[in-house]
This record gives sequence, C-alpha cells and structure tokens, in this order.
Amino acid sequence: MELFVDKADTDAVNVFLAANGIGKETVAVGFQPGASTISRQWFPDRFIEVGKRLVASMPDVKIVLTGSDAETALCEQIAAGIGDNAIATAGRLPLKQLPPLIRRLQCLVTGDTGPMHIAITAGTPVVALYAVADPARSGPLYDKERHIVIQKPRTCEPCVSKRCKYQECMEAITIDEVEAAIKTIVNRVSKG
Repeated sequence: MELFVDKADTDAVNVFLAANGIGKETVAVGFQPGASTISRQWFPDRFIEVGKRLVASMPDVKIVLTGSDAETALCEQIAAGIGDNAIATAGRLPLKQLPPLIRRLQCLVTGDTGPMHIAITAGTPVVALYAVADPARSGPLYDKERHIVIQKPRTCEPCVSKRCKYQECMEAITIDEVEAAIKTIVNRVSKG
C-alpha cells in the first residue's frame, strides 16, 4: 500500500514544524488523543504523563498532538500539560496536511482511529491502543516488528460494544507500557 502526498502539503508541514522548533533531525512523537467514540480514547492525563516522561528522559524530543478541529481543545490541554516540548496541531493544519505530518513522525500513539491507518500506510510506526475492537481485523495487520498493539483482556467479555461508557479496557492500559512501547519504537527507528 502506498500513500500519495502532494509536495506542496509536505512543504507546508515542514515550514509549520520548523516554525515550531521541529527540524528534520528532531525526534517527533505524535499523540492522537481523540477518536470517534470515547471507548477508543485513552485518557488525557495519561497522555500528559507519558509526554512528561519522554521529555524528561529524551530532552530533545518533541510531542506533536494531532486531531480534528473538534479535538483542538483536547490537544491543547494535553500540550499545555506536557509543556514547551509539545505542540498541538489540531485546528492549525488542514486535514489534507495530516498525512505528511504523520509521515514526519518517528511514532504515532493512537487508539483505533483514521490517523492510525494513515500512519500505517505512510510507514510511520504506531503504538496502537485498543479497547473493544479486534486489532486482527482493524489494526496494523502487517509488519508486527514495526508496530506495537497494546490491548488488555476484556473484563466484560464478550464485549462488542463500540460505545462502552465504562472505558475499563482503556483504563487497563498503563502509562508504563505505553512509554516503553514508544521508546522501543524510537530506538528501532534511530538505529535504522
């Protein structure tokens, strides 16, 4: 599968990133905190904590928050919680520039979302946080060395609800394991 991106959009993304302190050699980790349903969303406070830990252990890392216009406030909240090494792009870049933005990242942390599929197609490694969906049906189906899926056994099995209001599956995904997955991917990417 191949993702075709307009050169003008790639150039615009590079200018935007450079204006925000993210050069071509900068390690940039993306967080996509929003999703179509709450059951597919990890928690803002956990994204903030993971971001803070990454910045503490890798001071040159930049955290890039992606999202739709409707997710602008969520992305800005998380970026503000992380601090100066984070930037919220939601509401600041048009949708057509999301693919070249994601392509620029070393890793994207996301639930089961459209941006996850863009990342996979763009060749960007993914830390996919899964709740109720089956990653074998909708997740990174190939290149399991490149992508990491985190999903816990469902306590309410057999759950097939896409609109679970309890978020127990996402609650079970820990900050430690997401941080470790990101570092594993960033180390792989930096080596080669």
